[in-house]
Amino acid sequence: MYNKTMNKLKILFIALLIGLICANPVLAYPSNSVVRVGIMDQKYTTVEKSEVVIYGTKELVLTDFATKEEIARIPEGAELQIKRCDEKFELYYIEPLTEIEMGAEIKNDFVITSPAGILGIKDLTRGGKPAQYRGEFRILACSEKPDKFCLINCLDVEYYLKGVVPCEMPVHFGLEALKAQAVAARVYSLTPRTKVSRCYDVVDSVASQVYNGYNRESEISNKAIDETHGIVALHNDNMIVAVFCSTAGGYIESYANTFSDTVTGQFPSPNRNYLISKPDLPEIKPLNKEEDAFKFYSTKPLSYDINSPLYRWTKSWTKNELQNILKSTLIVQSKTGFVEPKLTNSDDFGNLKDIRVLKRGDSGKIITMEVVTDKNTFTIGKELVIRRVFQKEGKALPSANVVFKTECESESDKEWSKITAYGGGYGHGCGLSQFGARYMAQNCNLPFDIILKHYYNSIILGTKPVELSKTQVTQCFYQPFKKAVLVIPDRKDVSKITLKINEQELTLDLSANKRSEIDISKYINSHELNTISFNPLIQPKYDRHHHVQPVRSIKLYIRIE
Repeated sequence: MYNKTMNKLKILFIALLIGLICANPVLAYPSNSVVRVGIMDQKYTTVEKSEVVIYGTKELVLTDFATKEEIARIPEGAELQIKRCDEKFELYYIEPLTEIEMGAEIKNDFVITSPAGILGIKDLTRGGKPAQYRGEFRILACSEKPDKFCLINCLDVEYYLKGVVPCEMPVHFGLEALKAQAVAARVYSLTPRTKVSRCYDVVDSVASQVYNGYNRESEISNKAIDETHGIVALHNDNMIVAVFCSTAGGYIESYANTFSDTVTGQFPSPNRNYLISKPDLPEIKPLNKEEDAFKFYSTKPLSYDINSPLYRWTKSWTKNELQNILKSTLIVQSKTGFVEPKLTNSDDFGNLKDIRVLKRGDSGKIITMEVVTDKNTFTIGKELVIRRVFQKEGKALPSANVVFKTECESESDKEWSKITAYGGGYGHGCGLSQFGARYMAQNCNLPFDIILKHYYNSIILGTKPVELSKTQVTQCFYQPFKKAVLVIPDRKDVSKITLKINEQELTLDLSANKRSEIDISKYINSHELNTISFNPLIQPKYDRHHHVQPVRSIKLYIRIE
């Protein structure tokens, strides 16, 4: 890749995986949370790499992560090639020349920053533009693959969102819809539905949230993020799992009927009370019966999703066409565990006879169904599996909110020859519907908090709950409303806390009840970024040796309304 005239810097790394916490980026405000993003390849197939070329818009600095000692500086305009072979890293750079110690060895992971600039990855594009990133890159050896490593972009969650929100929602959806998306994306990055890896929190693809980095930022989406800074959605004093989709189809489905349990694989999964089935319009009754689902999805009733291009759709197959598709897709989807019995050989499929829906959710989403042949009856569950089984032109169905209607060539025929799917929506159909949020914002003039409370049942908005104990805790949040309440779900035996709100020192006496809620609105600046620092707790009790007892940690957060 590089010729012999290039300058060569070899630094041998002993591949020890120690410490997985990324250093915080330099910010104008205290960081609430840092997100670790696994950067995938161009085709979004893997995070693992054998080599990569990094550049910076300004000087690059390489630092030992554990000791924070500087390893090298790569001048502006140079490119740094990182290779992994024989359980060692080899680093090369090309002109301009600079003096760097040769043969240095470190035992820890290393970090790449561009303190005055932006980081870039050569020959990688995101959203049609060169892939560039805020924050820092961490290079982490793969413990199980000695010739592979991961490139992880570590950055403050607010900066991360600036590369997410305009990728997940078109910016022309408007400010309030973008604010709703920003809150949902913020919560999802902090409490993802599934843990991707112990080395990173999320990836930059649809497997987590689409993250295209610095080059995709826009003014209006940045404003939406800034004006919801630090705000998350909470239920029962905890952050929710804020799943979202493109188009729900007019009726959102419950979590239980959409996703399998991330630990046990159980489907339907245990429900989450803030993710329940709910129509856009209250007069729409449950669609769990075939006739009701068919009427809803074969017509176009008014709903918040009505302007989506995939609000309603149809797909048709001849019987032979669908039979050939099912022979292939059932083999692939049998590996998921949601097809019984498993199909491993297309010859065991037989001739297609019938398709039967066994159970629907209240949104009409198919929960389980059967494919009947003259050799077997295959039971299929889970919406994504169903969508991938019934492909058309190599693509999965837009959603599992679908009803099937068979047709015969003539009235005298006893067997059907064609089948049509009438469906609604795009995506899993649970939680926030992005096209629905757009309609609520632009057509109904509703603010982002009302939009969120439509899609996430019985939530409140507030800051991320934190544990306060022996060290100071600082949080920043934007106040879009008027009221702010400090919530301590269980104060235990703590009678007071000291804190600083926007440079004002306070001591708050906690209530006699276990749960404490204190109105701090008069100390909070509306429509501004606020900073709150909680001082460490001191236990007002002594043991038999007259030593001060250590304080058990207490959870707290700010509710905004």
